[in-house]
Amino acid sequence: MAEVTIKTKWVLWTAWLIIFPTGLYYSYQFDPPAVSSVWIPVCFILLGIIIICLPFEVDNSSIFIIHWVNLAAFLSFGLFFEMVLMQIFLIPLLIRLDITRKTLYRYALYSSVFLISSVCAAAIYYSFNFSVTEDSLLTVTVGGSLYLLILVALNHIYLYGFNRLMNNEYPFFSNDALLDRIITLLSMPYGLALYFLLDQIGIAAVIYLGLPYIALAAVLKLYNSSKQLKNDLVRAGEIGHQLAAKLKIEEVLDLFINKLSVLMPVDCAYILDTEINEDYLILLRRIENGELKSNNLTPVRKGEGITGKVWRTGESVLFNSKIEWTEEAEGYMPDGAESLLSVPIKRDKKMVAVLLVASGKKHAYRSHIVQIVELLSSYFAVAIENARNHQRAIVKSERCGLTGLYNYRYFDEQLHIEFDRMMNGHLRQLSLILIDIDHFKQVNDTFGHQSGNDLLQSMAGLLVDIAGDKGVLARYGGEEFVLMMGNTSKEEALTVAEIIRTKVEDTSFKTHYGLNHNARDIEIDMTVSIGVSSAPEDTDSAINLLRNADRALFTGAKQKGRNRVAEFSN
Repeated sequence: MAEVTIKTKWVLWTAWLIIFPTGLYYSYQFDPPAVSSVWIPVCFILLGIIIICLPFEVDNSSIFIIHWVNLAAFLSFGLFFEMVLMQIFLIPLLIRLDITRKTLYRYALYSSVFLISSVCAAAIYYSFNFSVTEDSLLTVTVGGSLYLLILVALNHIYLYGFNRLMNNEYPFFSNDALLDRIITLLSMPYGLALYFLLDQIGIAAVIYLGLPYIALAAVLKLYNSSKQLKNDLVRAGEIGHQLAAKLKIEEVLDLFINKLSVLMPVDCAYILDTEINEDYLILLRRIENGELKSNNLTPVRKGEGITGKVWRTGESVLFNSKIEWTEEAEGYMPDGAESLLSVPIKRDKKMVAVLLVASGKKHAYRSHIVQIVELLSSYFAVAIENARNHQRAIVKSERCGLTGLYNYRYFDEQLHIEFDRMMNGHLRQLSLILIDIDHFKQVNDTFGHQSGNDLLQSMAGLLVDIAGDKGVLARYGGEEFVLMMGNTSKEEALTVAEIIRTKVEDTSFKTHYGLNHNARDIEIDMTVSIGVSSAPEDTDSAINLLRNADRALFTGAKQKGRNRVAEFSN
């Protein structure tokens, strides 16, 4: 929704200061109310306020069925009383809609709209010379129906026009608006009945019609709440199954927050880990207004702020408005937040994280939603652990246990994937650098296999420092390593290979040699022979690219004295 400017707000309040007193003054002059007992207007006011506090909830939309009370007031006491009554009803209505200082202009807007609509509807009603004291039942019904239809239609047209003027998405025909109009029309007989009964039995009519209506609204509210709870529980179970099916941590985090947004309004969401640091909460995920933000917020200490207290107590907290949590919050909080919900995320009765969600609306979260989110959080905790275990298993299957580099199986898969990408035009070139440690068998024979393992680990670390993010680095087997680089020409690959060869030659590798008290640290100098091949210039298949690098290594480097770089040539 577009932001309403300060200038627009001033225009709305200025218009209200003109329309409000003028409308009330002339309506009183034209049609002053004849009230025989002050208790009847009081009962009208109380009935309307109670109805506003018990709206019908349909698909998370609140529908306030109040126009039938206004219809009875208009037919019974005239335009002035109906206008005053609507202005009184507007206050609790806006409170229910969570009006804030920022949106206080809505009172001026709605008050002016309702006044103008009432005056226009009454003018049309009076133009047909309807009379509640002289006309028949049918005529009064037709006149009252006409008045109510025009009143509701004008309210909708004025609000639609204002939203379009503000460039807000506000469709003229929508399911919510249509449902509201239908329910209003269905309630119209209540207003007519209240008018006729007032004429016959007085103030008791408000009780006879008001109490059953209020009881029905209360029962429907309870039914809707229980139905909503059941639906939310079903959806929570479905979401739990969906979370369990995700095997990547990022996917679990994204799905969890997305599904929370389906269950309830979520403008901001934060997931904070309790296991990384025993003193601080570490931010894992930060979503604000639908956008993923960086996790650069200051860590929260245990016991401090809202999430810190949830971490310490292990209990969920729910705040319905900013005034409730302002004094408890410490550090960063999103702008415009009103409702807050923070829930501990537990696995096997142990807290592993804390969830905080916020909405810009007051009373955005129903009371039962706390239990639903706690249930979802337990699903989330299990899904995250499963995803982490899966990632650990993948790492073990993809990595060399000694050096930590990718193993041959993973490298072979990536080689074919990258080669296919090149053949499909996503890469210009693909180059391989195959590295073999010279005379490595002598190292094992002289100093032992443990020393050989130490040197392989040191070599892997050196290659990682040089290769960086240039490509996929793997242990090819034994004392051989391979580096695959996409979008890299043979000349560029040869340059990298020469850097590797020179760096190895200039490095003294350390190992621990000997047993028990006779053991000592020694330094060993090593060299490497390197073969380089590229595609598509050298081959048109992935397996031949690797074979060509291997051929260059042995025929061009090993057989010509070692400690050199050789390229494949046809």
